[in-house]
This record gives sequence, C-alpha cells and structure tokens, in this order.
Amino acid sequence: MKNLRSTFRFRFMLLLTLCVALTLGSFWVMEMMRKNTEKRLPSAPRVTPDYYVENFNYVQLALNGQPRYNVSGQRLTHNPGDDSFDVILPVIRSLDKQQPPMTLHSNTAKIEDNNSKVNMYGNVNADRSATPTSSKFHLQSEYLQLLPDDDIMTSDKAVEITIDQSKMTGVGMYANNATMQLRLLGDVHGTYRATPRRPQ
Repeated sequence: MKNLRSTFRFRFMLLLTLCVALTLGSFWVMEMMRKNTEKRLPSAPRVTPDYYVENFNYVQLALNGQPRYNVSGQRLTHNPGDDSFDVILPVIRSLDKQQPPMTLHSNTAKIEDNNSKVNMYGNVNADRSATPTSSKFHLQSEYLQLLPDDDIMTSDKAVEITIDQSKMTGVGMYANNATMQLRLLGDVHGTYRATPRRPQ
C-alpha cells in the first residue's frame, strides 16, 4: 500500500514538474516572439513635440564659418516627426556683410529642411535700411517663405512693398536680396515717386 502511495506521489510530482516546465517554456517562447516582432516592426514616429526653448536666440553660420543670420523669438518648439521647429514671434536678421542687412518678423514661423526654409505667418514684415548701394525697403504680407541661405523671399499671398517713397501691391512675389531682383506676379498696382538725390 505504501509503495502504491509513493508511486502515485512520485507520478503526481513528476506530472506537476512537467506542467510547470511547459508553462515556463511557453511563456519564454511567447516573450521571445514578442521581442522579435517588435524589432522587425518599424517604430511609430513620435508626433508630439519633444522639447521647447523660451526667449531663444541663435546664430546660423555659413559654410565658411561666418555668421549668416540670427534667429530669435519668444518660444521655439521642436517637432521630431519631421525635425521642424515652430516659432512664436520670430525675428530674423541677416548678418552677411556682403549684402544689405534685412530684418524680418511675424506672428509665427515654421523652420524646416535643416534650417534652410522658413515659412512666416501672420503680420509678416521685412525691412532693409537704405545704404549707399540700395534703397530703403519695406514689405508687408500675411505669408512669406524665406530661403536664408540663398537670400531669397517668396510669397503666394497679397504683398505690399515700399521702396523709398514708391509703393507697389500685388499677389505673389519673388525677391532676391543678393541680386536686388524683385518680381510681383499678379494683380500689380503701384505708385512711383522719384527719390531725392542723396548728397554727393
């Protein structure tokens, strides 16, 4: 009788041990499959901003190491999904000594493509003071795209431009500060006033 009980107990313990081993083995296999699946599947891109800076100010350098332009603003937020930046109250100042200095500001802006493209929105203003080689320039629009590395500004919205005492309005614009080239693309109206000669 005792031998029968011992045999039964031994078989029960053996069966219990096998069940525990199978359970742990199954759990291990499932965990390995889950980890392998996570490695193979692309991770979902992060869409929420990952950091922000308040009252910021930075200088972008040209390839030769010289200051190219300065960007400041109330708040800069980084978007990791497309590596862009949203800016509140941006101010952009050109620092290239080879070109007449230009200052731009707006309500908001989006900086894209490794800082090579700046889209400015809402109450956009661009100002360039008169120099011996260039006229005083003022631009106002609700949208402006700035390509700071090329010193080019474009817009597909209505723009108002004042050059010295002359004023022009139109829809759509291309302006190159480096070559002093300016084109209004449609619905152009203007008032020309001769600029008084500067003393020699």
